Amino acid sequence: MKPDPLSSAAMRLRLSAGCLLIVIAVAGCAQSVAITPLPPTTGGGYLGWPNGPDAQAQMVPLLISSELVPGPNRFLFSLTDPRNALIAAPDLATGLRFFDLAADPATPTGQATGTFVWTVPDKLGLYHAAVDFGRAGPWGVEIVATKAGLPDRIVRAIFDVRAAGSTPGLGIKVPASDTPTAMTPATLAAISTDLHPDPDFYRQSVRGALAAGRPFVLVFATPLFCASQVCGPTLDTVKGVAGAFKGAIDFIHVEPYRLRQTENGLQPDVAANGDYQVVPALTEWGLPTEPWVFVVAADGTLLAKFEGAVGVDELKQTLDALLGG
Repeated sequence: MKPDPLSSAAMRLRLSAGCLLIVIAVAGCAQSVAITPLPPTTGGGYLGWPNGPDAQAQMVPLLISSELVPGPNRFLFSLTDPRNALIAAPDLATGLRFFDLAADPATPTGQATGTFVWTVPDKLGLYHAAVDFGRAGPWGVEIVATKAGLPDRIVRAIFDVRAAGSTPGLGIKVPASDTPTAMTPATLAAISTDLHPDPDFYRQSVRGALAAGRPFVLVFATPLFCASQVCGPTLDTVKGVAGAFKGAIDFIHVEPYRLRQTENGLQPDVAANGDYQVVPALTEWGLPTEPWVFVVAADGTLLAKFEGAVGVDELKQTLDALLGG
């Protein structure tokens, strides 16, 4: 079961909020971290878990994923110091333990290593980790940050795993959306805000790829109108990876907002109340934020999905798996 479709106003707000912290990954490295549990405290209704922000914490977790559901998930997070300065970095290793709080707030169900990825090269980054949640409900994550020469820093946070997400589930047939295509420079300029568009990303629609039995990568992103600078770099990362896979895999870029040509160039088609109007495909795919990258197999089932940041190596490995490599 999916949530009710978002209104244009709500979608615009949630798209903007999702862009603030989710930024493009261009490199990554996994590091091993030994995890030491936090001492017991009381808070949030669960023994050992915080009830809101911890004024004594040496770091603050930023939980970025907007859609966490039972089963496999890609858990996105970053870290700041108490003054809200980002401290995520390649030399700050992270380990995570996950807790099903309603079942047992003291015993972890599993652990993972955070993989750091640059979002703005050499400036900003975040981490992703693979985790499998057994059921919906309240969950906790304990994050241990380790850096050579410094004491470990530990922080805990509570979050919700929902019974179902709004985007297509892994292994599920995806919607056959009629996404825009372009065969000439003029038509391409009317459907993309990418300053340097790859024409191959606009030759095929989602419906066309599904009808042809072609595997494809679908990127929802607006380089020009995103609430941050993340959307353009996300698309650039996919474009950079695409070259090695063209011919075997189709690549499709879709702008999330309806666009129109004006004397100031391409602009969002704004409703009477001032809201950006979203394209039908955005609703059909149930996006709670943007950008998103989806990888779809030739039979039309969803193989992988990446909210916001996707690392180069991460995407390459997924596409190799898609082709049976």
